[in-house]
Parts: sequence; structure tokens; C-alpha cells
Amino acid sequence: MPQIFAIDQAATFSGVAFLQSTPKTVFGQPDVKDTVADGRIKWEVQLVAGFKDQFGNPSHEVIKVNVASHTDPGEGLTSYTPVQLINFVVGVIPPEMGQDRNGGQKIRGGSTWFRADAIQPISAPTNGRRSAASAE
Repeated sequence: MPQIFAIDQAATFSGVAFLQSTPKTVFGQPDVKDTVADGRIKWEVQLVAGFKDQFGNPSHEVIKVNVASHTDPGEGLTSYTPVQLINFVVGVIPPEMGQDRNGGQKIRGGSTWFRADAIQPISAPTNGRRSAASAE
């Protein structure tokens, strides 16, 4: 059963910065933008996230966050702009045993994904939501 967890960005990451956003395409149709049921385009937003590793040392990774929007969620942002993810969640799909095409056993799932409703520069108004900068 998939599980979804809300992420407290300020408590999880030392910082999150925008890298790029690109529209997702329909599988096998690279010229067709993929959409959600209400017609918003699915976007893949790449971000660099800073955090402390298991030993307390600073570390950074690129994370890909899904955002559904009629317009480019990264419009007006330049690379390395610090951003706040609005309603940021992580989904976990636990691994399960299944069968491959030949009838052999195969593990499926065992992956994580990220999603947010929107992204905005840290300096932008948050409409009552706490930003990572104000949470410190």
C-alpha cells in the first residue's frame, strides 16, 4: 500500500534551491505533454537539497519534485534560487513480490517520489504559510 508523508522542509533540509523545470511527456509520445485529470501539465522540478547525513556532515542531492500546473512552476526563477515547496510530500511505494513475463519472481515497487502543489522563492509572500526562512 503506498504511503504519503508531509514534509517539514525547514526541519528536513538546510536549504533547497531551484535548478530547472521541464514538462513531463506521455510515455512513448515525447511531443505530448502529460496532464492530470483537470488539464494541468505535469512538471518535473529539479532542486538541490542540503541536509545532514547520518554522521551529521553536510550533504547535497538533486531531488526531482512533481508539480501539476497550467504554467511552468519555475517561470521567473534562475538556477540556485532558494525556494519553498508548498504542501511538500514524499510518497513511498513499498516493495512487493510479483512475477515477471516469464513467470519468475520479481520485486516491484520499493521507490519514493516527491510532490508539491507549487514552488516559490523564499523571499516571496507565503499567504499565511511558514517559509523555511521564517521557521528558523
